[in-house]
This record gives sequence, C-alpha cells and structure tokens, in this order.
Amino acid sequence: MRVWLQAIVLCLCMSQASAGAWSRDPGSGFVSLGFEVATTRSALSTQGLQNDPSPDFTGYRSLYAEFGVAPRLTLGVDAGQDDADNGAWAGRQLMSQFISLPRTTGEEDATDWPQRPTWSGVAFMRYALAAPGARHQFAVQLGIGARSYEQSGLYYGLEKMVQELIVRPAAAWGMGFDGPLGPGWLSLDASIELRRKTGGHAVKLDAMAGLSPEGRYTYFLQLQTGEYPNAAPFAKLVPGVAIHLWDGVSLETSAIWGLNGTDAVGTKAAIWIEW
Repeated sequence: MRVWLQAIVLCLCMSQASAGAWSRDPGSGFVSLGFEVATTRSALSTQGLQNDPSPDFTGYRSLYAEFGVAPRLTLGVDAGQDDADNGAWAGRQLMSQFISLPRTTGEEDATDWPQRPTWSGVAFMRYALAAPGARHQFAVQLGIGARSYEQSGLYYGLEKMVQELIVRPAAAWGMGFDGPLGPGWLSLDASIELRRKTGGHAVKLDAMAGLSPEGRYTYFLQLQTGEYPNAAPFAKLVPGVAIHLWDGVSLETSAIWGLNGTDAVGTKAAIWIEW
C-alpha cells in the first residue's frame, strides 16, 4: 500500500460520521476516543451573555473502532453518547477563562442539568468495491445497532428512556492524490439511519478534503450535512489537525462551526490509536 494511501486511511477514520471508502489491511486496526463540547453563537453573543451569563453547553463522547479482517472487508463499531452534565461543566470551565461566572448553589432547576444521556451504537461491516491500489475507491457499508432516547410521558416529569433498533446502510467514495503540498485525499460519505419504533430516519452526507505532508501534522476540512426527524436540515464546517505523537498514537483537535440550520460553535479532541 502506498504511503499516501496509508495516510488517507488513518485520517478518514477519524470521524464518527465518516468511515471512508478505504478498507483496512487484514490484522490492522484503528480506535478513536473523542469528546466534544459545543454551544451556540447566539448564547455567546453580548445579548446572550447578558440574558444568561452561564450559557448551556452540550457534550458528546464518541467511540469509533475498525478492524481489517479480509483484503476488502472491514468490521467495526460506531457509538456515541450525549453528555450534558460533563459538557456543561467543560463549557463553564472554558467560559470562566474569559468572563466571571456566578457560582452554582446546588438549587438550580433539575431541568437545567439533564441527568439522562441518550446514546446510539452500531456494529458495521464495510466492503470495498475497488482494488486496494485504485485511485478511486468505492465502498458499501451496513450497520445494525440500537439507540436510546427520551419518550415523553403523560405529564411533565414522567418521561422515560426507551431503546429502539436502528439499521444504518451507507456508501462512500474517496480519491487520493499527490499535490505540491504533499499527499492528500477527497471523500464523500452518505448514510441513512432507519429507526424501528419511531419510524423516522436520519440522513447524513459528509464531504472531506485533507493534506498529509511529511512531518507530524495532517490537516483536514470536513463539511457535515444532514437532516434528522423533527429538526431542520443542517450544515456544519469542521476544520482540524491531527498531530502524530508517537508510533501508532495521534491527537486530533478540531473546531465546529454551524453554517445552516444551526449556529453551533464548539471544539472536539480525540485520541487515535492504530496498529
């Protein structure tokens, strides 16, 4: 496998939403453990901080792992969990570096501090349609798992957490290239999540471009778009960099900026482990 293709495989695996079109060599593996914290630009505006000097933050934990089992076959796990409490705590620590926040008294309304996180997780199988050395890569993927969500009760306070089966088919395209700044890649990843109980579906389409020049750094820019049940379509820009720390271990840091349907702003960090 060419050096530029090895870099592409590593970087395309960094996103929970984008598994990539490249398959892994049999016996090789990759694990990403990430955490992101986000709020909204309106909450951080002057008017927003005047109305609420301690804006709400949301946190999200993610786990992504994949393992090569055959020349074109890759198996993996893609899971994530909302982490409202830790996200609020991390957000308060971040904001406290810039403004003075009031101390909490422990008497806040319980609705201000969600205690029941939602989660989803799928086990997937990805099959590469093109030969490993081909410039253009295509792959199809099927994931099966479950999600947990809050179901409204008859009265306020009677909400309960329920689970449902989800099926997530996906398809991906990728292309590697050698440019004046070093090897790079382009990719498109599309998926649809079918939900058994709610009958809804979530659609995702992500585009990514990246460069991996010689050295410790890999740079990428991702455009995340999608539409979820009972929500407006959205588009987010996620620029980032991965720093190679030592053999098999890298650190990803990226920013989150809402473009359409959301004014989200935040940051993400993840540890990549590869063998």
